[in-house]
Amino acid sequence: MRLIGACGGIRGRTHRTLAGAALVAAIAAWPATSAKAAPYPVPETSDDVRRVPIPPVDRSEEPVIVVAGGTLIDGRGGAPVENAVLVMQGDRILAAGPLSNTPLPTDADRTIDATGLFIMPGLIDLHIHFTQQRCHDFGHYSDSPAAAAIRGTVLAGQLVDAGITAARDVGTVDDVALRIKEAVDRGLIAGPRVLWSGRLIASTGGHGDEVTSTATGRQKPGLGGPSRGFNGPWEWRTAVRQQVRRLADWIKLGAPADRAEIAAAIEEAHSLDVPVAIDSYDKYTDWAIEAGVDTLEHPLAMTDDTVPLMKKHGTAFVPTIGAFDNLLNGGYPTAGIPSGGFYYTHSRRFVIDQQDHLARVSEAYRAGVPIGVGTDIPFENEERYPDAYFRELAYLSEAGMTNADVLASATRVGAEIMRMGDKLGTIEPGKIADVLIVGANPLDRLDNLRDVRYVIADGEIVRSPD
Repeated sequence: MRLIGACGGIRGRTHRTLAGAALVAAIAAWPATSAKAAPYPVPETSDDVRRVPIPPVDRSEEPVIVVAGGTLIDGRGGAPVENAVLVMQGDRILAAGPLSNTPLPTDADRTIDATGLFIMPGLIDLHIHFTQQRCHDFGHYSDSPAAAAIRGTVLAGQLVDAGITAARDVGTVDDVALRIKEAVDRGLIAGPRVLWSGRLIASTGGHGDEVTSTATGRQKPGLGGPSRGFNGPWEWRTAVRQQVRRLADWIKLGAPADRAEIAAAIEEAHSLDVPVAIDSYDKYTDWAIEAGVDTLEHPLAMTDDTVPLMKKHGTAFVPTIGAFDNLLNGGYPTAGIPSGGFYYTHSRRFVIDQQDHLARVSEAYRAGVPIGVGTDIPFENEERYPDAYFRELAYLSEAGMTNADVLASATRVGAEIMRMGDKLGTIEPGKIADVLIVGANPLDRLDNLRDVRYVIADGEIVRSPD
């Protein structure tokens, strides 16, 4: 069950970064085996990609939670540690390792007996949309930003309950994803740590600004309303600045677009130290990689040059294989979207080939391209989550990735792709206390991740068998 109280019942996140002096003092009180952890960097910043400076926070009076007796898979690539102990205070990890070298504190507020269980970092979903539609009866109701926010709140609970403790929203309605991020930070709702990218930046008529329904091909009322598209390099720069002004953690671009537009947006975002993702295909993808885009979302109509370019420029890859398998096999019946591929869309005039998608992921994996886990489910969220996440792991396995590397993609690599590798993705002193405890070894079988026993998000127990 999820444990959540009223406002403040789940510890706030954005304002609770660890004070350098406070961490040094806390670790100094521990035995020498755990006192060697590096102090948290000063000055302190918010726990998101924006890294806004904040005042120090004293955690010395925060509760201490101990997890003892389980097998620790800390995410750093080493062998699992049996009979391990994990110590957390507030929203930070103080110590982690074998019980023989990491004595238990005598004043713990709660101790979890993890004997026979497996302790690992919380999972990360790099491609979600909190404002996407639910199924069955959604066609009976008018949509709005408020309705989208309610749906997103439900999805946030679904994600964290399954052990997904961090998520990147790469396209939202208005400021819905930002407000969900803030609600989780403030303890108003249960959910993963949220990074958001505002609305997708597209050219007029491009992906994100089309006016025909994907399901029927009919034009939307009023041709979709006022255009949201941007045209020319300076308009794309302006769009980036607007998103950063609205507190976006990431910028999301769409194709088609002019080469100069894509390059201008990426250059502008990077000048402000904000990373960029792109939903693209064909030559537009290659242009974006050459311009320095940080992540490529989806393996759509990739050229033979794409993976070598990704390797050369250090581009990360978030394949979202399941999103396209859904289209090919069954579609989204409740939304009236038939199976087989993209229909009625000018910016998606190509065939979806699932075997080619898997082959491209395999090619990227063999080339050493960083691969993250993302789902991108646009409809029927209440039925497809969290199953969609675990299915995505299976697709990565089908593409040739080892179980260990799939787990790394879901944790450490995902955190690095998010620009949060110093705070998330592994279990080690000084990092944020996002922890998943499962009943069987996920290195043996990825589906063992479904056997969730405990979820600790930001130092709070949000799912527990008791």
